[in-house]
This record gives sequence, structure tokens and C-alpha cells, in this order.
Amino acid sequence: MKKSFWLFCIVAPLLTGCMNGPSDPLFDATLGQRTVCSAVKPVEGDDLLSSVPFNCPDLDVSTTLNELRDAGWRLENVRLGEDVRVNGQMASEVDITVRKIY
Repeated sequence: MKKSFWLFCIVAPLLTGCMNGPSDPLFDATLGQRTVCSAVKPVEGDDLLSSVPFNCPDLDVSTTLNELRDAGWRLENVRLGEDVRVNGQMASEVDITVRKIY
């Protein structure tokens, strides 16, 4: 009896902690949800779009396309804004639309 009580005292909090762990808005979003994210800074010609950080205000996260893809999101649209000069190079404001597919 004593052993089963101690086992319960050890296992129960672990199971509860696993079920009530921190949430992740990228994984917890509903299927089919769409959101628009904006590049943190203008994207230059030699930047890899997959590793550019994007702010996604609807999800309250800053993330990259690679992280979005790993969490089940897919790129639907890329919108290039006005050209700007950054350190003598041309760059563009970039907005993306992504959709949660799994």
C-alpha cells in the first residue's frame, strides 16, 4: 500500500505537467487558419526567405518560414512592398500569408 501511494505521488504530477504544459501558438492553431506575417526588417537580395524572421501579430510570435513549415503551416502568398535602400543595397518590405494545413 505504501509503495503504490508513493508511486502515485511521483507519477501523477508528471502526467499532469505533461498534459497542461506550455502552449505553442504555431502548433495549437486551428486547421485552415490563415495569418499575415511581416518581415522584421526589409529583405535584401542575398537573404534567404526561409530564414528571415517574420512577425505574426495574430499568433503573437516572431518566427521564420522554416519554423512555420515544421509546425504545419504552408506559404500561400508573398507580397513585396516598396523598394528601399539598406546599406547601399536594394531591399523590400515583405509580407507573407500562411495557412495551417496540419
